[in-house]
Amino acid sequence: MLDPTHPDAVPPRRQQVWELPEIQPHVTEYQYRTVACPDCGALVTAPRPPEVPPGAFGPQVVAMVAALHGRFRRSNRELAEWCAQGYQLPISVGSVAHLQQVASAALEPTYGEVQQVVRAQPTTNADETSWRQEAKRAWLWVAVTAVATLFLVHASRGGKAFTALLGADYAGIVGSDRYRVYNGVPADRRQLCWAHLVRNLRGLADHHRPWSRPASDLLALTEVLFGLWQRFGTHQIDRPLLQAALLPIQQAMWEIVTTGQHETNAFGSFCQDVLPRWDALWTFASVDGVEPTNNAAERALRPVVLWRKGCFGTQSAAGSRFVERMLTVSATCRQQARPLLPYLTAAVTAYWAGQPAPALISADTP
Repeated sequence: MLDPTHPDAVPPRRQQVWELPEIQPHVTEYQYRTVACPDCGALVTAPRPPEVPPGAFGPQVVAMVAALHGRFRRSNRELAEWCAQGYQLPISVGSVAHLQQVASAALEPTYGEVQQVVRAQPTTNADETSWRQEAKRAWLWVAVTAVATLFLVHASRGGKAFTALLGADYAGIVGSDRYRVYNGVPADRRQLCWAHLVRNLRGLADHHRPWSRPASDLLALTEVLFGLWQRFGTHQIDRPLLQAALLPIQQAMWEIVTTGQHETNAFGSFCQDVLPRWDALWTFASVDGVEPTNNAAERALRPVVLWRKGCFGTQSAAGSRFVERMLTVSATCRQQARPLLPYLTAAVTAYWAGQPAPALISADTP
């Protein structure tokens, strides 16, 4: 029986309430005295110490502005208004744009670091989406690896841009869709995206035409394929068993596609497009780290698409450099389990002090 007189007769009810304090910026004034030389009368002003920011805002303000624009897609006018209302910071739209360029310059070494790491990885997923720079058509490319992600804004959607992204001598395996620029990658170093194939097949199967039946048959086989891949991913089967189970699926698909290539219709065109790249459909079955879809690259581009809808691209080459560097650092921070704001702050502090940016990627990364 409970004793009502005991203060702990029942466990206490707990409630935790999280609240933000009223934010007031810290303003530090530095005074630089000017004195006259007693011999020649020349005026000499005390220099700015290296740890003091060169302008009116500190590294944490720069990091916040860069993150809110480059990661959370707030416009410059919204940023200026939010800084005034939320942080009591009197900052103009022009200063917001300037601080983004400060962050961009601070992240230039980090961008180079990520570029080197991405180009050294054994596998990558690549994709591209439209962009605009100075009201002209451009493209934003992405290369996603297990440890880092690299973005690039380029005027071209062709091979020159793809080379700029991964380098001319990239020797790893590239996961991609069937866009022609990736055809320069040998089939044994390529993985075609099965998700794109499924979308194509669904479109063919839904037309209720003579080719709907073979398209539906291929769709049914892909469902078995993805079921096997899911079992492999959850360690229900090992790789040798995965490969053995895929053999009859490959054979059945091969028969359908080789027969369909002779058709003079949409399904025949589909088969004619797939057959030359047949080996590239199955790289995932034998190579560790290769996925059967290009979903990693498509997911990386989703924030880009949302940003593009809001800002309509960039107004200068410098703006594009900020976009690709911020996207690169933001995505790689997530992969490296590093919080974005502290890293941006450290990079800006190092930049102003004339020191190298802190390494973003673990030294243990191959």
